[in-house]
Amino acid sequence: MTLTIAGTAAAGAAPDRVPLAGTKMTWGIVDKGPVPVDTPVSETVYLAVKDPAALARRAKEVSDPHSPGYGRFLGREQIREANRLDHAQVDRVRAWLTGAGLNVTAPDWRHLTVTGTFGQLNAAFAVTFHDYVFPPESGIKGHYLAPPTDLSVPAELGALVLGVGQVPILVRDAGQAAAPRRSAERRPHLDAGAAAQQCSQYWGQRPATGLPPVNGATPPLAPCGYTPQQLRHAYGLDSRGVTGAGQTVAVVASSMDTLEQDINTWSDRVGTQRLRPGQLTRVPSPDGSPPEKPGDGGYGAMIEATIDAEAVHGIAPDANIVSIGESTAQGGNLLAGLSYALDHTDASIVSLSLANDPPPGLRQAFEQIYQEGALQGVGFYFCTGDGGFRPNDTGGDWMMNGYAGSSWVTAVGGTSVAIGQDGKRIWETGWGTPVSDLSKDGTSWEQMHSEGGTGGGRATGQPQPWYQHGVVPDRYAATPDGHRGRVGPDVAFDADPATGMVIGGTPLNGSPDSDPSTWHYTEHTFGGTSLSTPLFAGVQALAQQARGGKRFGFANPALYQRAGTPAFRDVTAYRLPSGDPATAVLYRSNPAGGKTPELHHFLATQWVEKTDEYQPPEVGSGFDTETGLGTPTGAYLSSFNGH
Repeated sequence: MTLTIAGTAAAGAAPDRVPLAGTKMTWGIVDKGPVPVDTPVSETVYLAVKDPAALARRAKEVSDPHSPGYGRFLGREQIREANRLDHAQVDRVRAWLTGAGLNVTAPDWRHLTVTGTFGQLNAAFAVTFHDYVFPPESGIKGHYLAPPTDLSVPAELGALVLGVGQVPILVRDAGQAAAPRRSAERRPHLDAGAAAQQCSQYWGQRPATGLPPVNGATPPLAPCGYTPQQLRHAYGLDSRGVTGAGQTVAVVASSMDTLEQDINTWSDRVGTQRLRPGQLTRVPSPDGSPPEKPGDGGYGAMIEATIDAEAVHGIAPDANIVSIGESTAQGGNLLAGLSYALDHTDASIVSLSLANDPPPGLRQAFEQIYQEGALQGVGFYFCTGDGGFRPNDTGGDWMMNGYAGSSWVTAVGGTSVAIGQDGKRIWETGWGTPVSDLSKDGTSWEQMHSEGGTGGGRATGQPQPWYQHGVVPDRYAATPDGHRGRVGPDVAFDADPATGMVIGGTPLNGSPDSDPSTWHYTEHTFGGTSLSTPLFAGVQALAQQARGGKRFGFANPALYQRAGTPAFRDVTAYRLPSGDPATAVLYRSNPAGGKTPELHHFLATQWVEKTDEYQPPEVGSGFDTETGLGTPTGAYLSSFNGH
């Protein structure tokens, strides 16, 4: 019976059903055949809101500075009552699922949790789940359970059901690390300050003596990792007397229970005030599922949580921080963390350094959460991604992080910044930093190769939002069909690992396959849009305090209202007086336990082969696809005084 239904769906001969696009297995990995029908399973079914158009309209009204409803936010209970489906509509969805034998519970008004067997899940969604594995030579362990055809729902429920929480479903092999359920943007770490003679406390402090020259001159040693005070001063954020007091920022990434201790140790070492009692709230997981373990993706998440919390604290030392872990439940995903932030915290700023591209139906579930946040006075800030150079299958678009491509989030890109001895910004350019390795004989630098850069470009399937009209040039926004699309990033901040910030914590000493009880506090320099995003979230805490504690909610309309003003520094390509690009030598730890010098070129573009069809994100005058509107200044904060 189940196989017959799945076959019908695969043939596309089921007009009484609506497919959930993007839920079939598309990876080129080994199909081991159908999952046994008696295998237990748990999944999440996401529901639509009562009137999607009305939700979007109301979210715009409270977010647009030109609207009479601007800033008139609603309480979470008001939002729930106005937008949740009627009981009769939910009962229809429940009846469909229970009719297939699944057990159904309702943890909140946005979704249902179903438990049962894969045979029952197959019957409900008219598919057959298969067991997929990566070939042995890939080195990736674990199994992915997914159907070879898209899930589908009864046509009469198509407007009520948006998607499911996690397909493919990852099943990890015991004791083995597998490819992650979700992808976080984390740049490789660099040793910070461990050997002072191999790095500089500020730009140009020490020359890289004993190494080959560049354009006839000795390049400088890269910074050891800027401190928060250096960044605050260079960006003019310490001139307005604001510290984020009275504001709450949520960061979403699984953390260790040493997070508070680590932040305080780091604060002592970099000259930032310690956390006051109760300033940090740590939520191990949003739904009661077990916290992530190091070998199951937790190691990287713990580092991310440390970066995020210290970046926020460094820029806004008096802001409260809520660190929300990630769901490990089967069928769980990032929406659990976002829902928790809205339902159980007073955070008005939510920073996420996570990257993924949800399927269309699930993307709408995210849009609803973002719009709900806008109504509640909560803004979501996403990294644009590192490397950021993925052409999509529609042609012509340069994709950034799919989460950041939403028109209802603030997408944060990255820059490279040089801070001088006096603490002032010497120069800043878009983050695109190819690297040259030292030749084997140590007499020259080899050909450049890509080290990454900020993501950016036109988001797929997202029309141009109202706030980008007249600001984003058509050369970025125009689509092949003659329309205009959403372009990111919106803003930027320091992200280059070669000019990053020093981070300290216990996870930085660990690894995916080691015992956390053996880890100890250490420091490294980190970069990436994983850094720039929480740094800008800290800036927003300062700005909200500057405007008398008033929340932004969804901030993009207010940001674009300041386009071309002193509130933002227009970031362009930087060249030395000789006309050559700036370079710096950075020492990276190698597997042998030593340090290897690398020459970083601040070209403000990724070192990739360009074609007529595809171009990487770029930096230039005005709005661009690496830095958006630019980077904030002290004038950005003062622009909100009395507003």
